[in-house]
Amino acid sequence: MMAVTVALPAHMVSLLREHGLAESWVITLPAAIGVIQVAGRLLMYFFEHHMNPHRVNQLVPMLIPFGLLVLLADGGRGDASVWLAGGFVLLYGLGNGMLTIVRGTAIALYVSRSHAATLNGVLGLPLALARAAAPLLLGVLWSPLVGYRHGLWLMLALSLIGIAALVLAQRLSLHQRGPIN
Repeated sequence: MMAVTVALPAHMVSLLREHGLAESWVITLPAAIGVIQVAGRLLMYFFEHHMNPHRVNQLVPMLIPFGLLVLLADGGRGDASVWLAGGFVLLYGLGNGMLTIVRGTAIALYVSRSHAATLNGVLGLPLALARAAAPLLLGVLWSPLVGYRHGLWLMLALSLIGIAALVLAQRLSLHQRGPIN
């Protein structure tokens, strides 16, 4: 999932231009992502006591792939409406903002509370490599004929793999230890 959240911002302006938006929207929508991320974190803060953390950890990561599906819904015609592009940016921003919190708690919840710092350290190098390579990979996959379409499908696949890994870790942990409330 880290690769997806890092690859998209580097290409956001070009991606929205490619989808046929007016220049004012091409600039405004990506500029709103930071505010949307903060709104997502605030939603988590205010409502986390009323929600099952395991359900939240299943649903939040799905926001980004849903956002990608919304953007891919224009069928590659390059005529995405502001509504489609806005939906993509909203889902991406909320998902990315909330995912920061989910990422911070998932290791402690599902792997090992006592080894959370060590595990985060071990994951540092692979995550750094993903952050470095993902924007380049998305750029390399761009072509004049199909634009970002193949790259977006790859980002969708990578995000679904990340979700599957999180759900698997969650299920294994809950099966071994029982629910943690």
